[in-house]
Amino acid sequence: MNTYTMRDLATERLTAQLKGDLGEMRDLMSDMFRYVDSSGRQFDKETYLDLFVDPEAIQWISQQMLTFQEEVHENIAIVDTLTEEKFILGTNAYEGRFWALHIYRKEDGKWKWKGGQTTLVNDLVQE
Repeated sequence: MNTYTMRDLATERLTAQLKGDLGEMRDLMSDMFRYVDSSGRQFDKETYLDLFVDPEAIQWISQQMLTFQEEVHENIAIVDTLTEEKFILGTNAYEGRFWALHIYRKEDGKWKWKGGQTTLVNDLVQE
């Protein structure tokens, strides 16, 4: 029985990113990967790896998944998370909460991260 869940996959992705493990991240990503960051910049697989995973470009201090929701429909999964992140990109330090919508697709029987979009979240909640 396969007990590997979308949460496991999302956690594995965060762990590989935090470690700067380019090989593991590359294996988790679809070749048709597309991503939009919180500034509206667009990335394919290689440019994402170069900027957000390669330890020569980014130093991850911490990533903590605060919320997790998923919808799985046959070969497509939609995952949304709220993540608290701290990192240094170039000479700038960043800290914040980011809401992310991720799409996963089963390719040749294996779930792959197809892409997603991230938005910086204002800490103030308005009712």
